[in-house]
Amino acid sequence: MRQKIFSTFEVAKMLELSPGTVANWVDAGKLKAFNTLGGHRRIKAEDLEEFLKENKIPAPKELSDRMTTAKKVLIVEDDEKFLKLMERFFRTFRKKWEVFSAPDGFQAGSLVGSEKPDVVILDIMLPDINGFKVCEIIKASNKRTLVVAITGYDSEDIKNKILAAGADAYYVKPFKFQDIVERIESWDSPRD
Repeated sequence: MRQKIFSTFEVAKMLELSPGTVANWVDAGKLKAFNTLGGHRRIKAEDLEEFLKENKIPAPKELSDRMTTAKKVLIVEDDEKFLKLMERFFRTFRKKWEVFSAPDGFQAGSLVGSEKPDVVILDIMLPDINGFKVCEIIKASNKRTLVVAITGYDSEDIKNKILAAGADAYYVKPFKFQDIVERIESWDSPRD
C-alpha cells in the first residue's frame, strides 16, 4: 500500500496557509517531516493527521479525503456463508478497503504475517486455533492492529477472556455491520 506524502506547498494550500508557516512548523520540530535528496520537505499523511489532532486544527474536507487511506481488513470466520456475507459487505461498502479472509486461525496467522492488516475481525470460536490465542498472537506482533472480536456464543466469561487477550472491541452475532465500520473508522491506534 503506497503511503500518502505531501509537500509543504500542498499542506499549505489545503489548510489555506502560507507555505512559510508550514515550513516554520517543520523547522521548529512541531510538524514531523523528512527531506528528499533534493532538500525538499515532505510530510507523511499520518504525521500531518497527528499534528492536526494534537493542535486541535480541523482538517478541511479536501485534506480528509486525500488522507483517507485504504485499510487492510482480515476477516477470520469459519462459517462460510457468514464469511461471504461479511466479505461482500466490506468490499462494497468501503471500496478503498482491501479485504482478506481466512476460515481458521492457522490461515489467519499466515495472513497476519504476510498482509499486515490494519484490522482483524475475528470469530472467537474457530475449528483449530481458538480466537483467544489468535488475538494474543496478533497483538504480540503489532499492537496497532485493531482486533474486533465476534461471536455467536455470548457470555461474560468469553467477553472478559477475549478482551484480556487484547481484543479492542466485542460484538455478538447478529450485529449491525455498520457498527463495526464505525468502530474501525474511529480507531486511534496506540503508538509503539
